[in-house]
Amino acid sequence: MPYKLKTDSVENVAVYVAQRMLEKTFKETQKVDGEKLISLTNSRQINSFLIRSLFHQWRKEIEHLESPYFDFKHEKVKDALKQFMNVLSNHISIDEQHLKPLLERAVSDTFLICFEPGEYLKKVLERVDKPQDVKRELKYIKTNRALFKKLLDQIDEFSTKDSVLRIYEGYNKEAFEQVDAKEMVSKLELSDHFDTLFDFEEPEVKPEVESAEAPIVNPQVSDSSETTSKAEATLNDQFQRGTQPMTLAEKLQQKMKKSIESGLTLNEKFMFQNALFGGDVAMMKEALRELDQAKTLTEALDKANAFNQGWDMESEEVEALMLLLEKRFR
Repeated sequence: MPYKLKTDSVENVAVYVAQRMLEKTFKETQKVDGEKLISLTNSRQINSFLIRSLFHQWRKEIEHLESPYFDFKHEKVKDALKQFMNVLSNHISIDEQHLKPLLERAVSDTFLICFEPGEYLKKVLERVDKPQDVKRELKYIKTNRALFKKLLDQIDEFSTKDSVLRIYEGYNKEAFEQVDAKEMVSKLELSDHFDTLFDFEEPEVKPEVESAEAPIVNPQVSDSSETTSKAEATLNDQFQRGTQPMTLAEKLQQKMKKSIESGLTLNEKFMFQNALFGGDVAMMKEALRELDQAKTLTEALDKANAFNQGWDMESEEVEALMLLLEKRFR
């Protein structure tokens, strides 16, 4: 990549970008809801980090609940608070003042993870009490996701912040995802500020040497044969494999008495929208309406397959969708 991010300029630019987005968003409204938040900007990564900040803020508030009269550490109380959060996520109402710092951080983190992932990692480690908490970030990472999944899988109970950084430094930087700087600033309408954010670097010419380390494969980019094989796989095939439900799947509500969409939390809607429907909220809503009309599990799977445009059949989101349909129709 011939452009190097000026990290000392990121925060100021993030403030500028956030302010402009907020002015546009709140031009005709006082508050925004969850549906608006998940597609607030045309950057999938910024939207994801925005949702992350909102849910991290909630978790921080819950962790500080204490009382001389009530046991907030009791498992039943924790479960009740989790269910409360699921309900609350569908009734979000946030004004410009409180959205501003969340959006600024989301924009800043997006620039870092795209162009200086090591700096992003340092920032995240500074915010958490222990390095194990960084694992909460993965579900919100869309850029350089394979890199961070590999990194977070290596974090255990004995890891320190320094040891996590050492693991990162050992990675082959040439295997990182390459993000087009000009395309990104254009998407954010920042073309006039390009020189504020980036320095031009003459690319270093290196002799071709066979790398001992296998490249990290970006799950968002694959060759045509891999894409074709994923597209040909169906939910019906996956259902026959008896896979175990994953974390996101376990969070889905047990009973779907109304529409499927009404039973999803904001987090779940965001994950489905981005992983299964290319960020297209209208397509996701159409798919869920189609599934609502199904009378049997087989019919529901067939309807879902009609929207399969190369889903990763091993992904958390596909696993969650399968469990959702199983609970609804069995």
